[in-house]
Amino acid sequence: MRHSHLLRNLLLLGLIFIICACNLKQSNELPAGPDYSQGKFWSIKDENPTHAIDVFFVHPTTYGPPANGHFIADLDDQELNHVTDRDTIQWITAAFADSCNVFAPRYRQMNIEVLKGEDLKVEEYLKIPVSDIEAAFKYYLNNLNNGRPFILAAHSQGSYVMQTLLRKNPGLLDKNKLVAAYLPGWTFTDKDISDLGLKLSEKADQTGCIITWNTIGPGGVSPTVKEGARCVNPLSWNTETSEFPASMNIKAKIFLSPGKKLLIKNFTAARINGDGALEIPTPTQGVLEQLNMSLGKEVYHRYDYDFFFYNVQENVKQRCNAYLKEHR
Repeated sequence: MRHSHLLRNLLLLGLIFIICACNLKQSNELPAGPDYSQGKFWSIKDENPTHAIDVFFVHPTTYGPPANGHFIADLDDQELNHVTDRDTIQWITAAFADSCNVFAPRYRQMNIEVLKGEDLKVEEYLKIPVSDIEAAFKYYLNNLNNGRPFILAAHSQGSYVMQTLLRKNPGLLDKNKLVAAYLPGWTFTDKDISDLGLKLSEKADQTGCIITWNTIGPGGVSPTVKEGARCVNPLSWNTETSEFPASMNIKAKIFLSPGKKLLIKNFTAARINGDGALEIPTPTQGVLEQLNMSLGKEVYHRYDYDFFFYNVQENVKQRCNAYLKEHR
């Protein structure tokens, strides 16, 4: 009887072990990778290009916690796709759409929990979005671009992915076709920029350059501003460290929620501080209490494009016109 009871317990323990092992395996399995010949793996793919220049856009992190052990986004997650398209990709690429044909792939992004983890863990998970964007960019160049010049644009995780991809595969980028690279929301050091074979923007109509910034307020400490960060001020489009006045800020377009936004002319002044961050005065209390400050007090990461939206839109037009004039 005792042997029978022991055998039953062993069988039960074995069954529990098998179930746990299966669940662990399932939680660690990667979601299926994209095939960019299929339209469902593009958030925006301009089917009827009308502009002379394209923009290839890599969206920021929209896959937030809790990850529940699934640290890489599933491209079959229709709710996540919908929110990413509506609240982020369509929102930001509107700054480029007046001058460019828009191409914005979906990719297996990292959950924000990964980006807050240890560097080695981040580097391991980063291989997945980098692999997807490499495949998307190659597909775009070979099947959608049709020889047109292009802008590279991204934000946050998207900028990190583009930086990593272009350092890993420098031959992927035809610099003669690059109008400019707008890559705010991540640190670019002098070494990063040198490794990419590009220069920082020093004037509004410069072409073939990198434009990057990370927005904070007084005393703000942003996790995306690392040692050696460089910055281009989106009011002056150069690296001068003096403060440029709010009168140069054409208009902010600030996302609050679907269907709700703030449009504010001459929204803010801005200067590049000693840490290489873009520092702005603290917004008015009426604005501040409506903002998403999930990365901490005085960290305006979510609004890198929003606070300077119409300056970006105007500058995209300037650089596109300058490129077309240079390459007549």
